[in-house]
Amino acid sequence: MKKLFLTLLISTVCVGVYAADTLRLNLDQAIELALSENPIVKISGMEIQRVDYSKRSAWYNILPSLSASGQYAHFLTPQTMSLAGMTIDLPTAFNATVGVNLSLPLFAPALWHTIHMTRLDMQMAVERASASKITLRNEVTKAFYGVLLAKNSYEILLNGLTLAEDVLNQAKNRYALGLATEFDVISAQVQVQNLLPTIMDVQNGITQAKMFLKVLMGLDIQQPIDVVGSLADYEHIISNRNSERRLSLEGNTDLRQLDIQQQQLQRGLQMQRTQRMPTLAAFGSFTYAGMGNNAGVNFITQQPTPATSDWFSQGLIAGVQLNIPLSGIFTNVPRERQIRVQMNQLAEQRHYMEDMLNVQARVALNNMDRAAMQTEAARQNKDLAQRGYDIALSRYKAGAGIMLEVQNASNQLMQAQLSFNQAIASYLNTKADLEMLLGTN
Repeated sequence: MKKLFLTLLISTVCVGVYAADTLRLNLDQAIELALSENPIVKISGMEIQRVDYSKRSAWYNILPSLSASGQYAHFLTPQTMSLAGMTIDLPTAFNATVGVNLSLPLFAPALWHTIHMTRLDMQMAVERASASKITLRNEVTKAFYGVLLAKNSYEILLNGLTLAEDVLNQAKNRYALGLATEFDVISAQVQVQNLLPTIMDVQNGITQAKMFLKVLMGLDIQQPIDVVGSLADYEHIISNRNSERRLSLEGNTDLRQLDIQQQQLQRGLQMQRTQRMPTLAAFGSFTYAGMGNNAGVNFITQQPTPATSDWFSQGLIAGVQLNIPLSGIFTNVPRERQIRVQMNQLAEQRHYMEDMLNVQARVALNNMDRAAMQTEAARQNKDLAQRGYDIALSRYKAGAGIMLEVQNASNQLMQAQLSFNQAIASYLNTKADLEMLLGTN
């Protein structure tokens, strides 16, 4: 009794601690947590930020460009100059140059097309991020249903084990009174033992399903979680399936990405055409350059010595520069044709993908209808199996039935309950796949 009391006390404390640390989630909470903590979603957000910086840098190319440069060189040997057959050593000591340059593009079509291309890059990054969220939503939803299916199956098997143990106890009692044979006791015992390995496998499946769900939600593997509800709570969704007959692929992320790629190729073709166009840019520069030495002024004659700072010159110029590509008129034509071929390939690919997606959507809709009919049939079969078990058990208690009838009725009831949950899970998983296919977010 002391050991039993101690065991119950420890179990109560452990259950209390587990309940305090366990994270209980419904489907919406699981999806919300995954969309905020999953690493794939975070990477998609970083990609949008990276493309945004690229878009800003493209705008900087059309702004005035200002640069400054300077150079100083010291002569290690005297500089010489040839004049009238004579070689004269110049007393220069250094050479210095300082300049400021300003440039402003006035007509540069390629720059504007580059800016538009970065906008398409941003649309592509956003669309890919949306696709990753839709895919993640689908994976979390199906993983959540998987945990519910394993959890409900475990409960059904436990209930079946309880029924089998009750039948075993009744068989033992009837055998002790001489109303049943030893075969009935052995048969009931075998049925109990056969359920134990299956229950352990399902329990292990619950653990694995929860681990996969925790990975999708970005949680630590050691964090205990529990899902709220059962598959029977989602049975009402099946009755509203007639409202899902409208199939539209406008939200499909794969098709939307192909559309953006087509726009990128179109913009790339326009950029390629700009290689044959002239460019016009305004510029301005200020230069201060020359040679000199440290001789300064002769303290006797007060005259400047040769190669003084008077040799330095300074100037401010401004103008425009026109660049006309002559050879680009002919060399860019094959590249433009190459892009046109890529655009035709992409158009054919999109048409083929749209047809395949329409087929997949129709197949998914048919599978949903089949799963809905299976669910209704399984529900009716479950009710009949429950009634059959009650009758078989009453007959056995009254001595009008045999143990085999009770065992068969028990197995049929357990299988009917498992089939009912499996049918609901099949419908929900197919519905989740259809929503991902249609781009429902």
